[in-house]
Amino acid sequence: DGIPITLQSLLVVFLPILLGWRIGVAAVVAYLIIGGLGAPVFSYGTYGWDRFTGSSGGFLLAFPIAGLLAGYAMEQFQNTKSVLIGALLLFAGQFIILGLGLFWYRAIIPVEESMLASVERLLPGLFIKTAFGGLALVLIQRLVAAALKSRNVETP
Repeated sequence: DGIPITLQSLLVVFLPILLGWRIGVAAVVAYLIIGGLGAPVFSYGTYGWDRFTGSSGGFLLAFPIAGLLAGYAMEQFQNTKSVLIGALLLFAGQFIILGLGLFWYRAIIPVEESMLASVERLLPGLFIKTAFGGLALVLIQRLVAAALKSRNVETP
């Protein structure tokens, strides 16, 4: 069916995990507003407010919800720099987007495939994006720690 696998769902969860839920969700909302106003930033270079009421609307509207939940959860674990927790939250956030998006999509476009079959078909992409996101979290944590160490600043 017409559900693209893009990096959008990874990035809108990744930013709140990395930057904190307040800044991260603000960035996600800004992204949605920019796309709504006409910048071609959505999948396939699309844009406009009609994207929010069409078949991809559930995915787009789930972006700030998933980002908020994942970013807030990560802040609760801020004393642990566990890659596993970060990766699990990346996966959970993307899964929230997938679930809400599929419900919306299927309400607008009749699909013969079962919900479970749709999820199973899209899960490999979600796992791959989660792996890359987890790796990016590790690399960024190491870069920040090295930069702070070179400036003699204690890491949080």
